[in-house]
Amino acid sequence: MALSFKTKIIGSVVIPTIVLITSGAVALAFNVYQDQQKAAVDKVQSDLDSVQRLLQDSARLIATKTAVAMNVMEEISAATGPAKAADPIEIVPGKIAPNIAFGEEKQAGNFRIVDKVTNLAGGTATIFSKSGDSFVRITTNVKKQDGTRAIGTVLDPDGPAYAAIKEVRGFEGVVDILGNPFFTSYQPMMDTQNKLIGVYYVGYEASLGSVETAVEQAKILKTGFFALVDGKGKVRFNTKGIDPKQAAATITSVPEGWVVDSRDVAGWNYKVYAAYPKAELREGAITTAAVIIGGGFIFAILLSALIGLLIEFMVIGPLGGEPSQASAAMAVISAGNLDVEIGEARSGSLLNNLSLMQEKLRNIVNSIHKSVAKSKEQHALFDTAVAAYQNAKTESSEMQQATEAALIAAAYKVAKSDESVSRAVDRLKI
Repeated sequence: MALSFKTKIIGSVVIPTIVLITSGAVALAFNVYQDQQKAAVDKVQSDLDSVQRLLQDSARLIATKTAVAMNVMEEISAATGPAKAADPIEIVPGKIAPNIAFGEEKQAGNFRIVDKVTNLAGGTATIFSKSGDSFVRITTNVKKQDGTRAIGTVLDPDGPAYAAIKEVRGFEGVVDILGNPFFTSYQPMMDTQNKLIGVYYVGYEASLGSVETAVEQAKILKTGFFALVDGKGKVRFNTKGIDPKQAAATITSVPEGWVVDSRDVAGWNYKVYAAYPKAELREGAITTAAVIIGGGFIFAILLSALIGLLIEFMVIGPLGGEPSQASAAMAVISAGNLDVEIGEARSGSLLNNLSLMQEKLRNIVNSIHKSVAKSKEQHALFDTAVAAYQNAKTESSEMQQATEAALIAAAYKVAKSDESVSRAVDRLKI
């Protein structure tokens, strides 16, 4: 089926427009994807750096305080007397460990030194006694969850402080004490024989309020998140609205299509993580492309309607039909065929006027044909009258007069028929 003139024109304009808009949308969507990817990476780096900086700044400040507090504790202990391991004592029911004495002052259950350190330097203080491979708190102001002093509890054997003390080294850094993070200093306690008999401890509970706020408020795209993880792999804080178990699972086993980045925090044995799904970057690009393409199609539809109206008003209407129809009709008529069927056309249009002209021409030609036929008939009658006149010359005068009158009448009719043909022909003159 042949396409209409309107369809051809609209197609030649709208189809390239749609192709151009779609190509532009795809190109723009790719740029949006790249921009969003760069923005996401930049935000991840910025927020990771920010949290890392907060923790490191806190570490530097607290490190100075713990050093001062440890000096205070060692000085008070030394002023009391040399350290020595005394007889074993039941620290709490079921927990026996050697008592520690500074001079003659035994420390098990004696809170004078640890509380004095806290009064002077703040934080918390503890004296551990070595009992086999364990280090038992025999005096402390570190509190358990129920608010009582953590007497009889032991130094975490899996922690970095324990490993350092076993090698008779000091340790400074963040450790988990009874479920809470503390910035600490542990120093080996030696007797006069240079034998390891216990541990000095001072520490400050890590104040992570600003870090917690920063992590909770940090967000990447729709479902991306930040998380602060301690040395044991426990998620301390994460972006608000994200399940900590989900965050831990994503960090531990990165799902396909996710990006996970991290920063080590020196002095804390912590890591700060950032994670986000790459699919959400594509969603933004696809949404942008869909909006542009959708708008482009709406524009194309409106443009098609406008072009259609213009063609109808400026071409189809004045022609009265398809240009090809008008051209074909004129070609046939110009070839002399006045019987072609033009069909109905709007009044005043080219095809309507052509149809009227065709009808008038047909009437004129028919009139000429009739006049010519009549003229031929009269000429034949005239020729007969001439022959009769010639033959009557040998006849009577009455016969001659009759044939003469018939000849004159025939001549008159020939003149009239010729005049009729002439008038019919004159109607064709334009």
